Amino acid sequence: MADDLLQETTFGTYYVRPGCQDEFERTIPESWRVLRRLGFITEAEPVLFRSVAQPRTYIEMAHWLPQVMGPAHEHPDVIPVWTRLANTVESRTPEAVPRGLTFSEFVRVTVTP
Repeated sequence: MADDLLQETTFGTYYVRPGCQDEFERTIPESWRVLRRLGFITEAEPVLFRSVAQPRTYIEMAHWLPQVMGPAHEHPDVIPVWTRLANTVESRTPEAVPRGLTFSEFVRVTVTP
């Protein structure tokens, strides 16, 4: 339980460009390997979900060590991998949700770590 207090759980949302799904799914585990090697994320395996509906959206849940997000964004081993990830995604403006909640369907994705 004490270890749980020493981590920050992030939920990343990725709006993957049409035709870039395979590249995204190849690159995201590489990101996890680099982040783990550098001590930015915990040994707990990140979890990846893919939307059932189009356009394709992914949600990643990862456990980070406290106060390392800033240094990760500047690390020379991370930048090339995250640049490749950035090339697979696009900007999207979420639709307004009148009631303040939505229920999207996602399936868990197994990628090779």
